[in-house]
Amino acid sequence: MRKLLNTLFVTQPKIYLSLDGDNIVLNQEKEKLGRVPLHNLESIVSFGYIGASPALMGYCADNNISMIFLTMNGRFLARVTGMSRGNVHLRKRQYHISDDGNFCAHI
Repeated sequence: MRKLLNTLFVTQPKIYLSLDGDNIVLNQEKEKLGRVPLHNLESIVSFGYIGASPALMGYCADNNISMIFLTMNGRFLARVTGMSRGNVHLRKRQYHISDDGNFCAHI
């Protein structure tokens, strides 16, 4: 059975995201606003200049949870992702073959 995962959107200003066990904790000026279990998340999208602890970023990278940082207007700032998986040699070969006009099919 496929596991459907969620995206956490953080839009409130001056939020700091931290890790507590397997949970993400949302803090605002040293007050805990909420706690969300990370095993249900596929990605975290934050709008505005929101901070995140290095421990949380490392946990997310290790567990394939993307963290995306955007400005309040939605302009891309940064993305934290884990190690890419796949066959690098296969991707390189596919890239080189795509340049070969004789090998590629004409559409």
